[in-house]
Amino acid sequence: MEAEFKNKLGDMSSYDAFMDYNVVFSTSGLANYKNAFQADGVKYLEGTWTSPDGTSYDSVIVQVAGTQMILELVQQSSLTEGERTFKALSLEQRVPTSALPSISASAPESKGLRGVSSSSVGAYIVPLVVNRAASASSMAQLEEFYVSGMGTTKTHDETTDGVVKKCFLWTGATVHICFTQRSDDATKGAWKVSDFETMLNTVHYNLVWGHPFCGMDKWEDNHYAIDSMTADTTSIVNYINTYKPFHYCEASEMPGGSVGSSVTVHYVWDPTGWGIQLDLNFASLPDDCKTTASKGRRLQSQGNPACTLDPQDCGSGMSPVSTVV
Repeated sequence: MEAEFKNKLGDMSSYDAFMDYNVVFSTSGLANYKNAFQADGVKYLEGTWTSPDGTSYDSVIVQVAGTQMILELVQQSSLTEGERTFKALSLEQRVPTSALPSISASAPESKGLRGVSSSSVGAYIVPLVVNRAASASSMAQLEEFYVSGMGTTKTHDETTDGVVKKCFLWTGATVHICFTQRSDDATKGAWKVSDFETMLNTVHYNLVWGHPFCGMDKWEDNHYAIDSMTADTTSIVNYINTYKPFHYCEASEMPGGSVGSSVTVHYVWDPTGWGIQLDLNFASLPDDCKTTASKGRRLQSQGNPACTLDPQDCGSGMSPVSTVV
């Protein structure tokens, strides 16, 4: 997958749908970052976009070398045409309108994030959005999953020139979760966003489905986390019981490495196949996690070859809690 991202993004001279797998940060030092990228020979893409009130914004998109990690740095009216290496691309609105007040203005004397003058913080950055690409199939399921299932609020819903974007905000959170659907020809090569989703969800099915204590799915590392003491976890558990999205429950580890009696829902996967680490205050568990927990850490109906190691065979580098026997 890292090779796929590298091939698709190439020299960053054109927008590719896989750039939608990014994290957006506001900064008061966009020109400084751009100059640093130029000095180090780091390829990047420049884009411009406007808010509904006509305010102009600039984006610089860069890939962390050799990885799936893509960063997008944004600032209001920050780069003049004279400061651009090449003509910036025109992009759709990149963040929900409700997040726009958090984007720094370009004037040095302006008060930026948290009331600190932008001249004193230089290239300070603050996260605004976690973005994901989405196929038409998963996009059709996202609102049900996030609003009805996870209890989030929809903060953006727009279709512009065939590009569909929806955003959601968790209770108590400040960073929005956004999804963008583009046509298949918006990415290079035969491997499309829908293929990525199919691969992810196939792995989840093979490892996690029916085995909620199997912690061997490497793709759970492609996730964001929600930390909240106010999210409605009862509704989340009810949704998991009813609609059975892929999920992973974890038993606590006691001092000395023994397995404790406390169990919680650690991850759930949304329809795109990307994980959500649930750092929430769960008062109850999904039914299948209760059943498995009552049997210790054994699998329920059938064996799972990826999760059959005895804890003593895991080695010192792996917690026995991460392996089901």
